[in-house]
Amino acid sequence: MKKKLPLILYFTFLIIYLELIYKGYILNNIFSLNTLLVILFSIPFILIFTIISSSFKVLINRIIFSIVSIFLGLIYISQIIYYSFYDSIFSIYSVKAGTGQVFGDFFGEIFNKVISNIFVILLIIIPIILFIIFSGKIFSFERKRENSLILIICFVISFFVNIGVVLFNDNGIYSLYRVFNETHAPMITVNKVGLLQMEILDLKRYFFGFTDKLYNPSEKEKDVILEEEIKYNVTNIDFDNLISNESDETIKSMHEYFKGVKPTNQNSYTGIFKDKNLIYITAEGFDKGAVDSNLTPTLYKLVNNGFVFENYYQPLYTVSTSDGEYMFMNSLIPKEGVWSFSTSSNIYLPYGLGKVFKGLGYNSVNAYHGHTYKYYDRHLSHPNLGFDTYKGCGNGLEKLMNCKIWPESDLEMINATMEEYINSEKFMTYYMTISGHLNYTFVGNSMSYKNREIVKDLPYSENVKAYIAANIELDKALERLISRLEELGKLDDTVIVISPDHYPYGLKTEELNEISDEDRSDKFNLFHTSLILYNSQMEENVTVSKYVSSIDVLPTVYNLFGIEYDSRLLMGKDALSDNEGLVILSDRSWINENGSYNSITGIFTPFKNDIDEEYVSKINHEVYQRFTISSLLLSKSNGQYIDYYRRLGI
Repeated sequence: MKKKLPLILYFTFLIIYLELIYKGYILNNIFSLNTLLVILFSIPFILIFTIISSSFKVLINRIIFSIVSIFLGLIYISQIIYYSFYDSIFSIYSVKAGTGQVFGDFFGEIFNKVISNIFVILLIIIPIILFIIFSGKIFSFERKRENSLILIICFVISFFVNIGVVLFNDNGIYSLYRVFNETHAPMITVNKVGLLQMEILDLKRYFFGFTDKLYNPSEKEKDVILEEEIKYNVTNIDFDNLISNESDETIKSMHEYFKGVKPTNQNSYTGIFKDKNLIYITAEGFDKGAVDSNLTPTLYKLVNNGFVFENYYQPLYTVSTSDGEYMFMNSLIPKEGVWSFSTSSNIYLPYGLGKVFKGLGYNSVNAYHGHTYKYYDRHLSHPNLGFDTYKGCGNGLEKLMNCKIWPESDLEMINATMEEYINSEKFMTYYMTISGHLNYTFVGNSMSYKNREIVKDLPYSENVKAYIAANIELDKALERLISRLEELGKLDDTVIVISPDHYPYGLKTEELNEISDEDRSDKFNLFHTSLILYNSQMEENVTVSKYVSSIDVLPTVYNLFGIEYDSRLLMGKDALSDNEGLVILSDRSWINENGSYNSITGIFTPFKNDIDEEYVSKINHEVYQRFTISSLLLSKSNGQYIDYYRRLGI
């Protein structure tokens, strides 16, 4: 009788195989020293799965073996599919909070992502199925107590070896010690120690809580000496007094951080829009590829007039649209592992759009969304920003427009809502659009179908034509809004600001390239898009070449409106100030006028010849601190939200 193989060989193959597939396919970084660490941190998983699959009778062991194999395969497949949407891994919280919404509304697109990733999915599924079918002939499932004891001893040894590796690897801002104990940086962690280890960390942090820590703030954050002749966007906050009277080390470190932030200067644009109306729009799936002088003439006019941003980026973060809104409306980086905008409803946000403009005496401060009003918990987050009214489908908007199609019409939303505020003496209005949402097909998208005749002869693929057709509805909505403002003589006194929530990930990269003037498969170009900041009264366009993103829009707008705010307390910077530009991606990669840095490969690509390693380290430190502070703003201490802004009394 042929001797059967020990089960540990199977799990050694399977886990390392799955980790290498994920690392190679998703991170494209398989040939690196980190791969050795991934293998090292896979050993405890290999041992524990071997133990639980060989501790019972043969039949039970085979059943456990099959369940574990399928479970592991599903973990890697689901994370690959999720990454193809959001360029990140999903957390336990996201699964708990959003599974029903995502699968209920976007099952078709999930299916498309499965098809587009079918090759790698088959690479995972086929070996697992074959091994399950033929496992009885290949592997021994006999229970042997002496073997189990050896495996347990090996597991304990490997576990403590890994702890030792973590403890002694404490050099650098993303050292193993730091990613295990002081910062939640999922993609960097996956790259260093593998997906399974990141999943365990995520589980631990979900059940036991986790608070990010600033990176040596006492050593790194220095007092900023400001030039007296320059006016800055700051308020009177006595950080020295706050620091000396604070016993909580986390909160004290936050005081020290904000004290050391250089504020942005006021400039020649400060207050040029003072007392004007503001229409602030997050445009679903909008991209510069949808801008065309003939097909979308209103968008074309708005993009190319007023303030023209040459290097504007809208990075995609884990919670997609909600994170895009959160950055655009709060100038904060989303906290990884939670729904940041929803969580923010538990804290005081002094610079919320509604609060700020109501404080200035604006008598109409409203927010609208053309889809389900509770989606992403907007019924909690938006009122917390101070809006007098937040209306969507389900709490009033369904009485004014058709909410029974998918996606709903932005034109109908504008027609249904603008008379509620447009005759006010001074108004601030926020819209979250919906017409540009995936799927981009003429069968599953009512807006694409509605405008299909306009795009039928375009020289693009069907999905691209459907995408443009969907955005034509947004263009019609803006045309109607501007026309009504002109009728009432209010256009000159109104500022229109529009940013995408994210790039149109419902299109494949090659499809997006059909309507792009650059290669969108590039890590950074993928998010390069357009920001609209328009006022018809501007006599000349202002071209902004600085690298900026959605977190920079709010402070830019507040400076233009002459609003008093403390620029140290926001993660974005006024795009018109003399502060250096910086665009930060969800995996902590970054790009600015000096170069781009890939956090996964550790490679910095300079755009200038005089950039040294010290500069790269400085920006990496700044990125780390901004992520950490943004996380702490939504974190708890002693069971209660830190609610930092409220502590400042602003």
